[in-house]
Amino acid sequence: MTVYISELLKGIAKAKTRKEKKTLLEQYKTNNIFKFVLQGTFDPSIVWNVPKKMPPYKKDDAPIGLSETSLFTIMPKCSMFVKGHPKSEKLKTKRIKELLIQILESMHPDESLVFTQMLKKKLKCKGLTEKLVLEVFPDLYRKVEK
Repeated sequence: MTVYISELLKGIAKAKTRKEKKTLLEQYKTNNIFKFVLQGTFDPSIVWNVPKKMPPYKKDDAPIGLSETSLFTIMPKCSMFVKGHPKSEKLKTKRIKELLIQILESMHPDESLVFTQMLKKKLKCKGLTEKLVLEVFPDLYRKVEK
């Protein structure tokens, strides 16, 4: 059974203690898509080339798991939204908005919410902090001291 990224985050948010949250994070240590979401959220070297306000879109009404796509299929293609990436530099603002709408409409609303929060670098998951993430994933990104 596939556990979707939004479901993983709900489980972490429901965990009562920091130790429980850390244990859950460790269970998903080999989930590359989950790591991509965490990296996209917390890595300061990743700057998303997306509008500050997400474009309006029609939410998918299919149950989770039955939507056209999920973060598992979308995340590997996200480099096109990273500032400085060759794919990103070729995209005009209008096209970026069109792509975002297509992506957001193709996923379950919970997955779309995680995606937009990652792009805004504000993943809302109770108790999930950069410090905790880096304890479990110390090599997630290079920490640059200022």
